[in-house]
Amino acid sequence: MFFLDVQGTLISDADKSLIFGAKELIDFLNTNNLAYVIITNNTKKLDFLEILRQKGLNIKDNAYLDPFCILKTLFKPCKVAAFGANEFLQSLEMLGFKLDFKNPELVLIASFDDFKFNDFASIIEMIKNGVKVVAMHESSIYKKDNKSYPGVGSIMAMLKNAIHFEYDVVGKPSVIFYNEALKLLKMQNQNARFEDIKIISDDFKGDLLKAKELNMKTYLVLSGKLNNTKGIDTSVLDGVYPSVFEILKEEQCLI
Repeated sequence: MFFLDVQGTLISDADKSLIFGAKELIDFLNTNNLAYVIITNNTKKLDFLEILRQKGLNIKDNAYLDPFCILKTLFKPCKVAAFGANEFLQSLEMLGFKLDFKNPELVLIASFDDFKFNDFASIIEMIKNGVKVVAMHESSIYKKDNKSYPGVGSIMAMLKNAIHFEYDVVGKPSVIFYNEALKLLKMQNQNARFEDIKIISDDFKGDLLKAKELNMKTYLVLSGKLNNTKGIDTSVLDGVYPSVFEILKEEQCLI
């Protein structure tokens, strides 16, 4: 059973093309009726699953989860102060949320490569006023145009260093996200447990550390955020691979 990350694992951070072996891995899992769920911290496109399918990933139904899926179940449409890319804001409006930076009921924070310190100042003032804060996920870093930017997890750590507050997380690596992914997995195999799952990701801090705490088997691929294991504790990993292609070859030998 598998949890599969997307960015840097199945598709390239550089040009969004499929990473070698990604299509073949999904086809292999489908052909052999192996349970899997695609787990992504996508916070831009509501139709991201369809985009992945158009790229050639034959992802089956009820095998996809992103932060929007969780957000919709936890919060009814309301007034929000949203910080992130324009696509994120547009997607929120499509879900029925109303952008309001004066009297918001929620502060929502997603990945962005153009945050201003004025944004952080605004968020801090909203926190002081008691507005609930939701991080769309807690990725450590994300890559764009061959540059590494602080992920939402890093932004939240900075804010918590500036002011004490609590916040919710709807994406990876929150327990609520992994529990929802497990529910989807149980639709394919009712006996699924975290201990049975192999999670494959390029994000050591943002995905795999929490997964290991839940007793999942953790597999790091060096095709995205990292290209080596320098500076990370590999003892918590069950495997390190150049890409999903090598994992595919290994799994094929187990059939």
